[in-house]
Amino acid sequence: MRCARSVFRPLLAACLLALAAPGHALTSYCVSTAQQFNQALTAAQGSSDTLVLIRLREGTYDAFAASVPFAYAAQTPNQVLDISGGWSGDGAACTTQRPRPALTQLVGIASSPTLTLGAASNGGQVYVHDLAISNPNHTATDTVGGACLFVAVDAGSEARLERLQVHDCVARNTSFASGFFNNRGGTLIVRDVAVANGLGRRNGGIGVTTSLGGTSSLAQISVARAMAFDGNPNDNAGILLNTSDAASRIALSNSVSWGNSGYLNNAGASVDVSDVAVSSFYGTVDLTRVHRGSLRGTADSDNAPGSGDPGFVAAGDPRPRADSILVDSGIANPAGGSGVFDADGATRVQGVGVDVGAFEYVPSDTIFRNGFDVPPSPDSFPSADL
Repeated sequence: MRCARSVFRPLLAACLLALAAPGHALTSYCVSTAQQFNQALTAAQGSSDTLVLIRLREGTYDAFAASVPFAYAAQTPNQVLDISGGWSGDGAACTTQRPRPALTQLVGIASSPTLTLGAASNGGQVYVHDLAISNPNHTATDTVGGACLFVAVDAGSEARLERLQVHDCVARNTSFASGFFNNRGGTLIVRDVAVANGLGRRNGGIGVTTSLGGTSSLAQISVARAMAFDGNPNDNAGILLNTSDAASRIALSNSVSWGNSGYLNNAGASVDVSDVAVSSFYGTVDLTRVHRGSLRGTADSDNAPGSGDPGFVAAGDPRPRADSILVDSGIANPAGGSGVFDADGATRVQGVGVDVGAFEYVPSDTIFRNGFDVPPSPDSFPSADL
């Protein structure tokens, strides 16, 4: 499973090696089972290496099979952890990557979020990309992070989440379902992330809390069919943005949240769910080209918003149709960036401008993409049993 200084793509290699301090080791893990993934996370947490790469071969990683959840909390100062999916190669090696999240599935267990990551306040950095994450059977009552993805960022640290498909996250007894990102004075970048079919007490989509002077930049996000069934109505949303002090800032750009709905709560009453909710008392929340059906709260700026049917392929599939108003309607260079590839691995940009949301519209006559002989992605959002 473990190999030293294995070959990886030149551009990514240059960026990551630049982050590693001289004189410190680089360790790379190529994993193919849930047990190996868990072992690599545990080893990374206890390692003194400055740069740790965990590469997941294409396939499904079921946390139940590993007997413990997938989790990492930084312990080593200035450690950079890179977790990526879509890898393949001869034997047990990881030498080739396809940037398509649906090829590498993480499935969670009832007691914890599928993936929990903590970037400590000692210069730690966490990068996660090219994964699909689900957890349809979460039942725990004492987990802060909800069913699928929980990321904590402290002062002086950074987390970057890119090219993720988070789907079928059901948190029956906790507030957040698909994703909860708690930025306490650090830097958070989330882009090219698609969320669908999530159910939680307060939020079926994603919640972002930024405090202590932190900066959170989200771009190219798609949320569809996020449902909530309880909690404070002000918090029930597809995308929930919260800042708690004057120095903190959240920017959401080139994103779409649509078709999110309430659910009957424990008392049998219907719960209203907004597509985007802003809960900013002291900090700053800026929205730029955010397409939504409804907005709760008041953003500090709301530039070029969009409304009306966004033209999704299906109710739970936020990929745009050819006639979608999301196509070519994004702004260039949003806060956090648009990324090189979208949440399906398609190249940005396909038309005259970047599309709004996690997915670029790819013409049906496109056969090859990104230099790989890979057919276009299927028209349905991936399910947990892929």
